[in-house]
Amino acid sequence: MTFSLSPYVGALFLAAAISAGVASYGWRYRDEPSGRWFIALTVSAGCWSLFEALFLLADSPFTRLLWFVLESVPAESSVFFTLLFALEIAGYERWVSRRTAALLAVWPVLTITGVTTNALGVHALLWESLSFATVGGITATEVVPGPLFWADVVYSYVAIGAALVVLGIHCLRSRQIYRKQALVLFVAILTPAVVGAVYLLRPFMSANPIAVSFAVTSSLLAVGLSRYRILDISPIARDLVIERMADPVIVVDRKARLADSNPAARALFDVSHSSLGSPVADAFDPETVEALESGGELRVVDDNGEARHFEVDRSAVTDGRDAVRGHLHILHDITERRVRERWFRALTENASDLIFVLDADGSVTYLSDSAAQTLGTDEDPSEVQSLRRFLHPDDEDAAIETFREALQRPDEDATAELRFRSSTRGWRIFDVRCRNLLDDPVVGGVVVNAQDVTDRRKHEQQLETFANIVSHDLRNPLNVAEGYLELVKEADRPDPDHVERIESAHERMGEIIADVLALARGGTVDEHETVSLDAVAAEAWTNVETGAATLDIEESVSFDADRTRLLQLFENVFRNSIEHVGDGVTVTVGRLDDDAGFYVEDDGPGVPPADRPKLFESGFTTADDGTGFGLAIVRTIADAHGWSVGYEDVADAGARFVIRGVERAGDSAQEPSPASSDDA
Repeated sequence: MTFSLSPYVGALFLAAAISAGVASYGWRYRDEPSGRWFIALTVSAGCWSLFEALFLLADSPFTRLLWFVLESVPAESSVFFTLLFALEIAGYERWVSRRTAALLAVWPVLTITGVTTNALGVHALLWESLSFATVGGITATEVVPGPLFWADVVYSYVAIGAALVVLGIHCLRSRQIYRKQALVLFVAILTPAVVGAVYLLRPFMSANPIAVSFAVTSSLLAVGLSRYRILDISPIARDLVIERMADPVIVVDRKARLADSNPAARALFDVSHSSLGSPVADAFDPETVEALESGGELRVVDDNGEARHFEVDRSAVTDGRDAVRGHLHILHDITERRVRERWFRALTENASDLIFVLDADGSVTYLSDSAAQTLGTDEDPSEVQSLRRFLHPDDEDAAIETFREALQRPDEDATAELRFRSSTRGWRIFDVRCRNLLDDPVVGGVVVNAQDVTDRRKHEQQLETFANIVSHDLRNPLNVAEGYLELVKEADRPDPDHVERIESAHERMGEIIADVLALARGGTVDEHETVSLDAVAAEAWTNVETGAATLDIEESVSFDADRTRLLQLFENVFRNSIEHVGDGVTVTVGRLDDDAGFYVEDDGPGVPPADRPKLFESGFTTADDGTGFGLAIVRTIADAHGWSVGYEDVADAGARFVIRGVERAGDSAQEPSPASSDDA
């Protein structure tokens, strides 16, 4: 090939170089939808200019025809990508879907195929005749267009016209930097369209000037990138909406850059239009950035030195494809509300947990939300007159005495341990502290702080129980094992009976430790699942040494429970029957007639009336080798599920243990009875 470089060919190479540079700069925005279409547009424009230059420099008929055909690919693609980019950047992204792109690509693909087949002589739809001539050192084309050529021209100008329309509308509707963005893009797209239209109507040169006009287009796009940041700050919010809002409004794109702000925000934070597109961390102080990210509360000191409080309402801004493009932050001024809340802050400085305020007569003047929720008051908290109906009857005298003590000694706290009824957890133990603030002009009452210590008291009782076990129950088998171990050491030939006694002592200690661990874990429920009464009872029966004992399941039922904890419950009840009746006992499991739970009974002699009050206490047993924790474990497991367990006498039966409050599978959650295992 002999190169004869004319100024026109040089302009084409320059246009291709500018397009390549703009495309490389836009590559950093390839993850943005508008960035992808922008890169495709600039690459297509650059290839069109490059292929046109190579076509003009071709020196053989075959090479000329080859570049002529290849040039149709970027020529058709540039029109296609121009429309998609314009729709995306102007805020019509909901129209830019895979289906829309596929439909718009049908005609360019058909045209490129038509150019190829036309060049092969299959048809003459795009041109009827095509010849090349060298004029002034470059290749000129003489073509007689066919009907498909004019159809392609119509398609191209309809697509470009649509792109110009959406950009024009966007320009008219926008303000500030968005209008300048739209104007630059409008002129950049309009330039090759005008050049092409003039050339079609009146050819003014031997070569096609459309490709070289992309030098102007690419230059304008470069200006748009560098000065107006067309890919940095896309119009993800409409300033027409937020411009007139009294509340400060800040828009942040998904790369944590300032995309927009209204006059109220600019005045509050002293930011200018030049800050648009800069990182939020550079435009605002760290406290403001943290509040914008978390959507919390923000304190701002204005020019007068007065503190203003704002509640940041943060919401995602999505495009037409429901993709998150950024976040809109509306700052609501809550300064007046914070002033009103000072009284409540002063009130709660000396209180925690449940908070009550009583007047000199003991009537309720204030009830905190936490107290109202815990006690389950039906009426407005401000209408609660007395705490008596929430207080345990046995603690009324102690409560009155504590209140009188607070009135008599204003400088000291009066304390007591009282029981209040929780709406969901039954009677709970509270550490109550009263402070006489009747003379305080802000409070004007007796502040009562009540802290729930029920769980702490339970833990203290468990620790005491475990200490007793270690100091007493474990000491006996340990002493036995140590005694027989000395005999084994001293004997030349150990007595098998001594070894058996040691093994029995170890087994006894293992049983006690297992029961202690079960008692400790009995108050925890990991997760619920639907279980069947007959299946769980049968499985638990196989886990117990039953000997000749018999299990009879009369009627099953399905309910929600922690299967592991429920197995332990049945195992301990079964062991209790076998230990107290013998291995010839018959144990029956069935559903209660009122569908409120299930029962386990045996055919033994039953429990003497004198022993029944202590039946579920830790350490209580009537068996010589019992640990006294079996039924205590049953009770803690039942309590953990929100059930109740009790003993009943039944005609023609022995001991019968009844578990009530069981939630059947599919039923709504049942509220626990006010009288629970927390009862004193």
